[in-house]
Amino acid sequence: MLNMWRISWRSITQNKKRFFLSLFGMIFGISFITAMLIADRTTNDVFDYYEQMYVGNADYWVLSDTHTYSEETISSIKNSPAVTETLLALDKQAFFELEGKQSLNQRSVRITGVNDQNSSLLTLPVIEGQLDNEGLVIPKAVANLLNKRVGDTIRFANLGEAKVSAVVEYTQLLASPSKWESAESTSFRVMAPLHLLREWTGMDDELSYVRFQTNEGGQELFQALQQEFHHSNVYVQPVVADDRQSNDIGGLYEFFYIVAGLSMFISGFIIFNMIYTSVMERKKEFAIMKSFGYLQSSVSRLILIEVLLLSFISTAIGVPLGIWLGDLFMQAILGLFDFDVVYTLNWQMSTLIAVAIGILFPVVFSLFPIYNAGKTSVLLTLKMANQTSSSKRSSILRAVVGLGLLTFVFINHPVSYLAILVSVILLFPFLLLGLSTILKPILKIVFGYAGTLAAQSLTQQLNRNANTSAILAVGIAVIVLLSAVIESAPEGYENEIRSTYGGDLRVTSEAPWSNEDRLTLQSYESVANVEPLTEATPITWETRDGEKRQFSIIAVEKEGPILFEGSEKESVHAELAKEPSIFLGKRAFDEWGGNVGESIYINAPSGIQQYKVIDVVNTSHYSGYLAFMDEKHLNDDFGWVNSFDMLVTLNEGYTGEALRDQLWLDFSSHLSKVKMVEDEIQSTTSALTGMNELIITLLVLIVGLASIGTANTLLMNTLERTSEIGTMRALGFTKQQVRKMIVGEGLLIGLSGVIGGIASGVILLYVTSQSKLLEGFISFQIPLGNSILALITGVSLSLFASWISSATASKIDIVSSLKVG
Repeated sequence: MLNMWRISWRSITQNKKRFFLSLFGMIFGISFITAMLIADRTTNDVFDYYEQMYVGNADYWVLSDTHTYSEETISSIKNSPAVTETLLALDKQAFFELEGKQSLNQRSVRITGVNDQNSSLLTLPVIEGQLDNEGLVIPKAVANLLNKRVGDTIRFANLGEAKVSAVVEYTQLLASPSKWESAESTSFRVMAPLHLLREWTGMDDELSYVRFQTNEGGQELFQALQQEFHHSNVYVQPVVADDRQSNDIGGLYEFFYIVAGLSMFISGFIIFNMIYTSVMERKKEFAIMKSFGYLQSSVSRLILIEVLLLSFISTAIGVPLGIWLGDLFMQAILGLFDFDVVYTLNWQMSTLIAVAIGILFPVVFSLFPIYNAGKTSVLLTLKMANQTSSSKRSSILRAVVGLGLLTFVFINHPVSYLAILVSVILLFPFLLLGLSTILKPILKIVFGYAGTLAAQSLTQQLNRNANTSAILAVGIAVIVLLSAVIESAPEGYENEIRSTYGGDLRVTSEAPWSNEDRLTLQSYESVANVEPLTEATPITWETRDGEKRQFSIIAVEKEGPILFEGSEKESVHAELAKEPSIFLGKRAFDEWGGNVGESIYINAPSGIQQYKVIDVVNTSHYSGYLAFMDEKHLNDDFGWVNSFDMLVTLNEGYTGEALRDQLWLDFSSHLSKVKMVEDEIQSTTSALTGMNELIITLLVLIVGLASIGTANTLLMNTLERTSEIGTMRALGFTKQQVRKMIVGEGLLIGLSGVIGGIASGVILLYVTSQSKLLEGFISFQIPLGNSILALITGVSLSLFASWISSATASKIDIVSSLKVG
C-alpha cells in the first residue's frame, strides 16, 4: 500500500497548472503576511530605538519654568550618594552665520551645551569624528545642508565660532530639518561643550536642565527633591521614553494588519477553492475507498495531508520572499519622513509567526472540504436528486441574509464594516447574474457567439465564480476605502487644525514672555489679537496599568482661544473652573485606559496629584496626546505660571510670512520658533500624501493576488467541462472561439469584481463619513484616480488570468475528451 503522503502528493500534482497557480497564490499571500508582520515590528522598534536614544540611561531630570536656573540649585544632587552620574545642559537660541540669502528664520539654531559629550546619559551614534568635548557635534542633516565635515568651522552670529568634532546620525535631541524649506518652521540643533557655550553667552552659572542616574536610593532622592523644589521655579520629573506627542503612527500599524488580513483572506479562498473543487471531483473515488474499508478519518486525513503539503511548500518559499518584501516596504515607509532613519530589520519573531500562520491558515480555510470529503456516502448517487431543491433553498437563504446584513449601512457601529463585506460576498451571485445579463449583448458584439456562451457558462458554477469575483471585490473595496481616507484625511486634518490651533501663528520663546513683549506683539498693524499659551511640559503621568507616560498640560480659560472641540465652551470651562481637574485629548484618553469621572495620577511640580478626568476632547495639538486644565488651577494648584508661547491672530488681508520675518528681527535675542498654522497643516498631512503611492502599489498587488484566484477558478471550470468543450469542438467550434469563451468568462468575473468592489468601497466610505466616532473628519469623497486604476488593473489582470486558462481549453483533444465524457 502506498504511503499516504505520496498518494496526497500525486493527487495535488495531478493537474500541474492548477497546482502551480494555487501554490503561487499561497506564496504571494504568505509573503504579504510576512512582509506586513516584519514592517509592523521593525517600525515599532525604530521609534522605540529613537525614544531610548533620547532619554539615554537617565532616571530623572531637573527642569524649570523660567528657561534657566542656577547650578547651585542642584548642589544636593551633585553631593547625593544615590546619584551615579549627572549631565548638565544649557540651551541657547542663536543663528548660523552664512554667506547665502537665507532668512533669520531659516538660520535659527538651538545650541545645546553639555558638560560631557561622552556621557552614558547621551546616545550619539557617531558617523564621523569623535566626541572630544572640545568641538561641535552636528547631525548628518546639518552637515549635508551646510556642506560641513569634521574639522570645518561653523560661525554663529554675535556668539563665536567652533570646529566640528563629530557628525552623528539622526537623534531626537539634535533633530534638524534636511531642507531649507523645512527650516522655515523648524530650527536646527547642534551640540557644543558647556564651557564653550557659557563663554560665548556669559551665562556662567546657568543651566536649562540636568539629567541624572541613580542607584537603589533614587526614589527616596526623588521624593526629597520634590519637597526641596516645592514653591520654586524648579521641578524634578522621572525620565520617560514616550514620544507619542511627536509621533502619531498608531494608524500605520492598523494599516499593516489590514493588508496582512486581506492577503490571508484572499489566499485562504484560493486554497479553499482548490481543495473544495478537488473533493467534489473525487466524490466517487472517496465512495469507492470507503467501500473497501477506509474510515471517514482516513479520507479526511488524506485531504489534510494535501493541504499540509501545499502549506509547507508555500511557507518555505513565501516567508523568505516576505522578508525581502518587508525590507523594501520599510524603505518606502520610512522614506515618508523628513529625516534619515536607521533601522535593523526585525525578522526573527515575525518569521516564526509567519511560518505558523502559513502552515495553519490553509488548514483552517480547508476544514469544511476536509470534513466534507470524510462524510462522503458510499451511496452517493442516490442523493443527487435533492441537489436542485437544496440549491434553490440555499440561494433564497443567501439572498435574505445578504440583504439583512446590508441594512448595517444605517447602523453607526464598527461591526457594520464586517457585516457589509459579508453581505457583499453573499449577494455576489445575484450581482454576477445581473451583470452577465446586462453585458451579454456587448459580449456577443465583441466575441460573437462565444460571448453569448460565456455569459451562459457562468451559471454552471455560479457560486464558485461569484465567490471568486467577490474576493476581488472585497480587496478592491478595502483599498478604495483606504484611498478615500488618505485623500480626504488631509482636508479633515486641516479643518481640525484651523479650528483648534488658537490663532494664525504660534510664537515660541526660549524665555517666558513678558507683558511688554505682549504689548509689542499687539502693536503690529497686521496683528488682530495676541493670547499667551501656558503649557506645562514635560509632565509625567500613569496609565491605569501603572505605566509611566509623558505629555503636556495646556491652560485654558473662558475668554481664551479655542484649543479643542467639545461641548459648549461656557459649560466646559465652568466644569474645569469648579475644582482642579482636566480634560484629556482623545489619544491620551485611549492610552490612559480609564473612564470619564475617574482620576488620573499626574506628577505635578508639587508632587504626585490625582486629577479627575471630566471630559474627552478632540484637538489638533500634539495629535490629541495632552491634557487641558483651567488656567487658574494650573497656576495655583499645579504650580505653573509662565508662558513660553504666544498665539497670534492676524487681521484680514495679512499673511504670516511677512510677520514671521519681522518677529525674528525684533525678538531675535530669545525667539526660538515661529510656526504658522499652514506649517502645522503641511507637517501633519505630508506623510498621508506620501502614503497614497503605497496604496496604489498595494492596490495592484492585491488585485494581482485576487487575479490568481480568478485564473485558478477558470482553470478548474475548464477542466470540469472537458467533455463539453470536446463536444463543442466536434460540432465545429474553433480553438479561437473556445479561447474567446473562456476570456469572456474571465472578463465578466473580473468586471463584476471591480464594479462590485468600487460600489462596496463607496458604501463603506459612506458609513465612514457618517460615523459619529469620526464626527465628520472623513468626508464622502470618492477617490476617482484610484477607482479608475482599480478598474483598469482588475480588468487587465482578469483578462490575463483568463488567457492562461483559455490556453488550456484550446489544447483539449477532441477524441480523448469525448471518450472521457
